[in-house]
Amino acid sequence: MKKILIVAMADSIHTARWLEQFEYSKNEFILFPSSPHRRIHPKIKRMLGAESDVNLSLSRGLRIFALPLWVIDRFVDNRLRGFLLRRMLRREQPEIVHAMETQGAGYVMRRALRKLISRPRVMLTIWGSDLFWFQQFPRHKRKLKETLRLVDDLALECERDVVIARDLGYEGRVIPPFPITGGYDLEALSKIASVIPPSKRKVILVKGHTRFVGRAQSALVAIQELGELLSGYEIVVYSADPKARRMARYFGKDGLLHIRCYRRGELTHQKLLEIFAKARIYIGISLSDGISISLQEAMVCGAFPIQTNTSCADEWILDGKSGFIVDPDNLMNLVSSVKTALMDDSLVDAAAEINYLEARKKLDRSIIATISQNFYESAIRK
Repeated sequence: MKKILIVAMADSIHTARWLEQFEYSKNEFILFPSSPHRRIHPKIKRMLGAESDVNLSLSRGLRIFALPLWVIDRFVDNRLRGFLLRRMLRREQPEIVHAMETQGAGYVMRRALRKLISRPRVMLTIWGSDLFWFQQFPRHKRKLKETLRLVDDLALECERDVVIARDLGYEGRVIPPFPITGGYDLEALSKIASVIPPSKRKVILVKGHTRFVGRAQSALVAIQELGELLSGYEIVVYSADPKARRMARYFGKDGLLHIRCYRRGELTHQKLLEIFAKARIYIGISLSDGISISLQEAMVCGAFPIQTNTSCADEWILDGKSGFIVDPDNLMNLVSSVKTALMDDSLVDAAAEINYLEARKKLDRSIIATISQNFYESAIRK
């Protein structure tokens, strides 16, 4: 049995999906929260319970004080949580410390390891925009270089990010890119998705982020431009932040567009997948992303994906054949892409078949679980 200290967001579905792959594992996991959570994700809360087969623990103090600790650390550059993590590393003596995500978890780990003479093996998982977006800012670029110098094993989603990591000076082991938040029960999803062929579906899904790098507003404007073609369609905006909800209300007030919004966390992951399985089109517009979890969900559920070229979509779909890859700043191209996906039944049906075959090779739960379970063992053996 190995002891592994995970530094990660305790309120994140991505953290939860990673950890739940280790049911029946003999490894012991200790979670150190990297985010200012007001609540622990329900899946993680379940894993912390006695009935779970994941050997996971989280100290009561860190459950309660994660938010105030994060607020204080905003002013002292992660020194407080870095100190607490360093103390935990000394007390627990884990074989591995694994930071999941960089700007939160990785930077805190960087602080903790600075004054640690004897340290465990260090692993870092890169999430969506960690390198691609933040490398352009001098302060972050310096921190990224410092963090990567401490890392022994690097896990990434995209070949694109392997190149960036090496350019930033990383010299350690790179684990071949794979979906870092786990796979999908493709057999079960196929049964749900096959009920309605993509060309007969009447739902358009929009990822509702407008903050940070999200540009849901562009997707909503494009949909509004095509209003006359959307009679009988329901527009579903999920993870909708306040600006996205305001825009949806404004565009839907004349009754021509039927728009439904769900706030972040309002839908369970299973419920969201069920909506994907009813969607003809998924639209994800952002200035930066990795694979895009939503792109994966569209692929496994038969929704035609429209994703920006600031992600790693080109490593997963064929532009114009199994989806569209668009420029986030080119509204007319986005409008044209959505219009084509609305009008061309054969395109969306063929894309669903192509994407499902790709998903069987890359996204099946059993395949990803095997990769994930070997993740720590391969690091320990080095």
